[in-house]
Amino acid sequence: MKHNKKQSVRRRDVFRFTGEHVHRGKGEGDFQVLDHITDGVMLLDRQWMFRNVNRTAARLLQRSPTDLIGRDIWAEYPDLIGSGYEKAYREAAETGLPRTVTEFYAPLDTWFEARVFPCECGITVLVRDVTEARAMSERLSDQAAHDALTGLINRRELLTRLGELVDEGAAASVDLLFIDLDRFKEINDSFGHAAGDEVLCVIGERLSGSIGERGHASRIGGDEFVVFLVDAPEGEAERVASDFIVRMRERIETPSVRASISVSIGLARYPVSAANADELLRNADTAMYHAKRMGGSHVWTFGREDARRLSNRLRLRADLEGASATGQFQLYYQPQLNLVTGSMYGAEALVRWNHPELGLLAPGDFLDVLLESSAYEATGKWLIHLALREAAQWQAADRMPYKVAVNLSATMAQDCDLAALVREAAGAAGVSASVLDIEVTEAVIVSDFEAASRSLAAVRKLGATVSLDDFGTGYSSLSYLTRLPVDRIKIDKSFVQQLTVTETRRQARVMIEAMVALARALGMQTVAEGVESAEQLALIQKLGCDAAQGYFIGRPVPANALNLSKRCNLLPAHMWSPK
Repeated sequence: MKHNKKQSVRRRDVFRFTGEHVHRGKGEGDFQVLDHITDGVMLLDRQWMFRNVNRTAARLLQRSPTDLIGRDIWAEYPDLIGSGYEKAYREAAETGLPRTVTEFYAPLDTWFEARVFPCECGITVLVRDVTEARAMSERLSDQAAHDALTGLINRRELLTRLGELVDEGAAASVDLLFIDLDRFKEINDSFGHAAGDEVLCVIGERLSGSIGERGHASRIGGDEFVVFLVDAPEGEAERVASDFIVRMRERIETPSVRASISVSIGLARYPVSAANADELLRNADTAMYHAKRMGGSHVWTFGREDARRLSNRLRLRADLEGASATGQFQLYYQPQLNLVTGSMYGAEALVRWNHPELGLLAPGDFLDVLLESSAYEATGKWLIHLALREAAQWQAADRMPYKVAVNLSATMAQDCDLAALVREAAGAAGVSASVLDIEVTEAVIVSDFEAASRSLAAVRKLGATVSLDDFGTGYSSLSYLTRLPVDRIKIDKSFVQQLTVTETRRQARVMIEAMVALARALGMQTVAEGVESAEQLALIQKLGCDAAQGYFIGRPVPANALNLSKRCNLLPAHMWSPK
């Protein structure tokens, strides 16, 4: 640290010299002061003659100071003409503004960084040799972009290149082959992980030697590899994949293992079966799993049916633009049951799209497209306003403090204006904000924890509650849970379903008991999702859940068909506590 501080002082001294002495025309006499600093310093006059050169600069330029002073820089170093150095020198002299340039100067086999400062008699140039620093930076960059075991590009570099080729439009087409080794675990289990690494290296070499000039190979983790072909003729990817299948069957012999191994390959092509880099990788991955299900050593191309689904997705994306303005969205409500009283305490609002040609679409058909659309912000605001208006009607009809739950995306949950929106919607509906329950998933929270926490905390101050949806399927971090502004957790339906499956009932029971205990310890309530039978309802009540929802309790229905006032008769009366 002391050394760095001294260097900093020296560097300030250089700037002080150039600013206070050279500009006043006193620099030449004081140049000897700069013979002991690490940067080279040279003074060029307006005729581009060397006026002075310190010892470091002379050493870097491989000439003595006396040999340079009074000579023309372009004559002594003609390779500077047309370089970035000449451009920077002339711009500084003409504009009066400092310039910085870093380039390789071939005659001296050196990378130089030059900082150029204008002065009254010409320019002052601070120069340093950055060759070693550049080499170190390139080595680190190369290490960051390549897999240490196989030498192939890694996942990070793969995504970067695909982004440039696909998302930034650098390529007209990209074929992506997602390759997974079949039963590679058996190699590790039989011969050890060191032997497994040797096999991976052989696979990497075989891929690199088989892809041609259009291809690039990557190891993205474990036993998964990706090859992509840029602007290849249609059908070439299938040929390359078939060649891989044959080549990979060749016996592998390393110092530690002799074995044969096969691969499963999934193919996808941009722009035929993917609209962006993420979809391209995902679709090829999906196709690879099809190949796996065929028994391995197969190639599966992301095909017409998948392309049809993609086409449908693009159509929905286009149709979304006018859906909100023409009132095609509507809310359905699924009742939520209080397991202590046996009464309905509210309902979850679920958006439906009444498409003019495709009919009534459930969220699974269009929600991911909506979330990516510019129409989502307006739709989200509409959802909150309408849900609170209809909750106000429930309360007015039955004089009961029913709640309405709405699901929010990351964009809305992290919006600093969410509290203002809730206040406005509640005021317009004539109800308290406490009517509203905001549901968010763990993924939404984790994507920007601080922003989501601030936004949701502000909403809770208005009286609204917050529920953590699909709990147990995401991060389920205790650290996050203890810091979250959350009132209840919603136990994912997968755990509820497993309660009535012989092979999983024991584990599911343990998991739900643990979630209930955790929630109680943190002062939260629990809601069991996806209850589809009387047996499941009885079990989650016995395990201590506070509330439940699911098809057995009530399917999602339009607001005019929702009846929250009826008492639940799904279980024997003795199982409910009196109101």
